[in-house]
Amino acid sequence: MKKINQDNREDIALTGFFEKNRKLIFYLIAGIAFVTIYTYNLLTPYLSDDYAYLIDVRKAHSLLDLVRQQYGEYLSNSGRIIGQFNVRLSLSMDKQIFNVINSLMFLLLAFLIYANIQKRKKYDSFVLLTILSFLWLFSVEFGQTMLWICGACNYLWGSVIILLFITVYRKLLQQPDRKHAVLVGAGMFLLGVLAGWCNENTSGGGLFLVLLYSLNFWTDRRKEKRKTVYPFMVSGIAGMCCGLIGMVMAPGVRKRSATMSEGDEYTGIVGLLSRTYKVIVNMHELFLVLMIMAVLILVLLSLQGKLKTFARIRTNDTVLFILAFLATSFVLALIPTPADRAFFGAGVFLMIACIQGIVEAREQKELAVQLLTCGLVSVLCMILFFTYVENLVDLARIYREENERIALIEAEHGENEDGIVVIPQFREEFRTVYSVAHDSDLTDDKEYWINHFYEIYYDIGNITAIPRDEWDVRYGSRE
Repeated sequence: MKKINQDNREDIALTGFFEKNRKLIFYLIAGIAFVTIYTYNLLTPYLSDDYAYLIDVRKAHSLLDLVRQQYGEYLSNSGRIIGQFNVRLSLSMDKQIFNVINSLMFLLLAFLIYANIQKRKKYDSFVLLTILSFLWLFSVEFGQTMLWICGACNYLWGSVIILLFITVYRKLLQQPDRKHAVLVGAGMFLLGVLAGWCNENTSGGGLFLVLLYSLNFWTDRRKEKRKTVYPFMVSGIAGMCCGLIGMVMAPGVRKRSATMSEGDEYTGIVGLLSRTYKVIVNMHELFLVLMIMAVLILVLLSLQGKLKTFARIRTNDTVLFILAFLATSFVLALIPTPADRAFFGAGVFLMIACIQGIVEAREQKELAVQLLTCGLVSVLCMILFFTYVENLVDLARIYREENERIALIEAEHGENEDGIVVIPQFREEFRTVYSVAHDSDLTDDKEYWINHFYEIYYDIGNITAIPRDEWDVRYGSRE
């Protein structure tokens, strides 16, 4: 009995330590999260389309020149002026500045997800760890959407802006009667324009989610015979609509869609069904684990009686974010087959749905439920540790090889008798989802698009790349 009492006192003391230092532990986790993503940013060099924009950006001599360049792209290629201008701005500065800002954006995305999780505790380290493990393990094409400059500015930064609007909007709905209603309404309009102009399907999904929250707010307040519509609601939604329309109606979008549609085998209803099928296949490949979690969470919440009425279903955050995930994914069936990274925002919504469900389920004190939720997060953190270390090594190898290739290009500038600089391709065994390097590597075709970017940027006549083993046999003796 004495031994048992001593163990109980030790458990209470340990729990008391964590409770007493809850805030410190929370920010310690956040600090570690910044260091880990910053390290990955350091090991990610300029890649793929970065070089195309670098060529363009170095012609600019002022901020106004960058604006003119972006306007030209708006007319010819893309309507995403927010993300694409951030690309140009980032590439006009030192890479180290981007590394810091991009790492902060990753952390901000985690905090915004945290802010949208209801029923969490104050300085809830469990929720923060869950969010970070989900972002690292389940984000769509992490290397393309979180680290690669062209991708991060459009997908990571864009999702931050969209989620910021959703978060502020939800906070205002909780306390709608505020002073300075005109200023708040004007601010929400501007923030809405930015959020609507970030990304076609994610901005649309964000607008859909805001409309769902507005409908729930209107329904509940109408039953209570209280004011149902506020200026910030109208201005915020109008701002998102304006931004979204400005993006999808851009001349460059129409030209790009026409070019991409040329390869479609089917058109009309058959084409729509074909693209819907492809979206479903992509959802299966990209989100199977998360969708299984979501289904299990919905079953668990139903068994707990939290979804037993329509009123509870329509106001449940897990359900609402799942609907946003579905809308953000299936709207892609309206356009020619997109790259996987287009599903990034949908993945963020699905992650929020799952994490919200885990937190809601955690409220139950049954041992089985506690084991399921805490055990799941503990296992994910363990998997994340090994995943992070293994891919850190691969990123370091890719970074080293890219520096070696640039050194070869600069050393052999103008010295080849045949006028072609031959460099090694990245080793296939270093391929990782945390880098876009292998997906846009140079080839042995000197007319290939990425070869062309390297040639212009480094002022070389022709560049080709061959497998590393073959290059070592033919040119390794020059090292």
